[in-house]
Amino acid sequence: MVTNRWNKETDLAFQDWYFNTYGQGTIPTYEDVAPALRFGWNHALASEYPQETWEEVEEELERAWKESHQDKGLWADVKHHVREAWQRARENWRGLTE
Repeated sequence: MVTNRWNKETDLAFQDWYFNTYGQGTIPTYEDVAPALRFGWNHALASEYPQETWEEVEEELERAWKESHQDKGLWADVKHHVREAWQRARENWRGLTE
């Protein structure tokens, strides 16, 4: 089971990243992409995927997204955000995974 490792500090860091990358007033909004970022972050830190790379889990994450988050967007539209969060979690971005 994937544990929620997303917290206020993580959310604020991603908001900062999103607005610095895409700017204010961007469509989709941060609120629109936050579910994909949380999904990628939490799955990257899950005990189910201790050493796997993105390439090794992408298909499984796509299935999981479609089963539980399809109402938050199509995989093709959110995949890059899921991957962004996955990679940042794996790199211990800003020391947030400790």
